[in-house]
Amino acid sequence: MLKTMKALVQREFWEHRGAFIKTPIIISIVFLVLIVGGYFTAMFFVGKTGSEEITAQGINELTGLTKEQLTMFWSGELIGLSLLFTFVLFIVMFFYILGSLYNDRKDQSIMFWKSLPISDVQTVGSKLFTAMFVVPLVYMAVLSVLFVIILILVSIALLFHGLNPIQLVWTTIPVIQGVGLMLTGIFVQMIWALPIYGWLIFCSSFRKRRPFLFAVFVPATIALAWYWINMFSFKFTNLSMFKQPLLYLGRSAFPYISGAIDNQGHGSFNINFDDETVPLELIANMLSSLVSIQVIYGMVFAAMFIVASIWVRRYRNTT
Repeated sequence: MLKTMKALVQREFWEHRGAFIKTPIIISIVFLVLIVGGYFTAMFFVGKTGSEEITAQGINELTGLTKEQLTMFWSGELIGLSLLFTFVLFIVMFFYILGSLYNDRKDQSIMFWKSLPISDVQTVGSKLFTAMFVVPLVYMAVLSVLFVIILILVSIALLFHGLNPIQLVWTTIPVIQGVGLMLTGIFVQMIWALPIYGWLIFCSSFRKRRPFLFAVFVPATIALAWYWINMFSFKFTNLSMFKQPLLYLGRSAFPYISGAIDNQGHGSFNINFDDETVPLELIANMLSSLVSIQVIYGMVFAAMFIVASIWVRRYRNTT
């Protein structure tokens, strides 16, 4: 069983190497080029505009921060990078899952895979396992390497300005808290995004053509129809009914939102941003957001459509 699952996950990486591995690496390279290019541009080419003085002043201001403030600063940088990577991860997983079962039928490779001793449950499970666990860990690993490289570049810049990078950077990095924050973000995103993934994989197995249109326009049509029904019944005439679905979608793409706002969409969590324990508070708030009726409904919704997608795949071999 474990060997079969491992082989199926390896298959997903072979077929989607660009999305799973190359995409986060390319993002990291572009980010590093922008950082290095911006620094050298400010320091050596546009000094007449004051950019050089502003850059030097910003670097020197680090010396005036306390250790707790430096910890908060680098925690904020890590959170910002994590938001970028989790958003890209959600987009990549959206299209990956949407085409996961559809593409097998489109290129007729489904006939080959069905000839092997692999059940439909294993096939669907391997795709969801890859999307929910394996690929997020790959993205977080690349993010960790990117963050370390950024810290090294910052250390070099600090040395160039005669400052101590050990004191200003390396002794203030909350390593354990940072790792915990990223892993919690992966877990929270997995829970909130599972209903969306369940719907997408059902569309991938069910639709004969254009699963993207079906996956997007069916929920949109139902939502708009429900809005018009309520509007003509004079229950409400604003767009407040879309607040919760959009909040749910936001938590699926940006898991750290769950640590900053409550289930009604209000920033009710009292976080002191001068405190070095903010990452721990954010972790606690993200985990507490999972204790809600929305998550229970989402799990039931996801289970229904995952089971439906397995059943449809069993009887649909061609587009």
